[in-house]
Amino acid sequence: MIDAPIAVSVVVLSYDRVHLLERTLVNCLRPEVSNGVPFEIIVVDNHPDRLAEALVSRLAAGGAPIRYFADARRNVSIVRNVGIKAAAGRYVAFIDDDEAPDAGWLSELHACLERTGADAAFGPKYPVFEAGEPPAWDPEGWRYTLDYREPADTPIHLFGRLRKKGKGLGSGNAAFRVATCFDTPEPFAVAFGDANGEDTHLLFRLALAGKRFVWCPTAVVREFIETDRTKPSYMITRMKRGSQHYAASRIATSDRPGLTRIKVTFLGLAQIAVHAGLYLVSGEWLGGARYDNRIGMAKGLGKLTYRAPIGFIDEKAA
Repeated sequence: MIDAPIAVSVVVLSYDRVHLLERTLVNCLRPEVSNGVPFEIIVVDNHPDRLAEALVSRLAAGGAPIRYFADARRNVSIVRNVGIKAAAGRYVAFIDDDEAPDAGWLSELHACLERTGADAAFGPKYPVFEAGEPPAWDPEGWRYTLDYREPADTPIHLFGRLRKKGKGLGSGNAAFRVATCFDTPEPFAVAFGDANGEDTHLLFRLALAGKRFVWCPTAVVREFIETDRTKPSYMITRMKRGSQHYAASRIATSDRPGLTRIKVTFLGLAQIAVHAGLYLVSGEWLGGARYDNRIGMAKGLGKLTYRAPIGFIDEKAA
């Protein structure tokens, strides 16, 4: 009997959240997640102490189609590229080490790319809060949710008048066609990998090259939100950092970087001005559980400070 060729390589990066990584891997290995689609899992460990090695070895010893790689250099692009280079599949899917897939996750991403011929497909993320419920300042958990609420195969446009809002769009729940998206030695730019801005840069570059992105609403992952990450200070920092990534990536991928820099600057100033006014008028400055305009100002500030070192968010201190 000849084994079917691998259709999808699932790449998972790990740093220090091994307690959550086991949840991710065990769920990915459930038969109802792949529904017969031949796949493999590639874990790339970014911790100098190789914290994930024992877990992966245990799963592999039990017959799981899983392989282990490690690179201690603290750069997300480097370890993503390690995973891509090792991948045997026609497609590469990414899932973060704090996410767990619903039934059908992998088979739905695979079917979507096969059906549409698109270059990349993206699915929803829903939060699972460690505390059992969303924080009071975000009672519906909207800030931790990614769902475009669009039909299957809806095109996603990052630029232009038809663009969909790109809130949260990244590689955390996405599948890419290797031949068209990862056709360079380092698909993820190392210069953007020191602070988790690498996927924004990649998506901008691919979109500007005419690659097609589609929405796959049936490929769902559940992100585990630890209590430290539900503090408003964490979200404000996260939104500022995301806006820095947006500005830096948009300028770096533009064929007219000077003009784009001016546009990004004016957008940042406008966001600060509008949200500062609303912050005062709405009474948000009086306290309470409202943080929308403080988050809006942080996003504007991010666009103005994209040249500053961004760095990783200190999850535990946030």
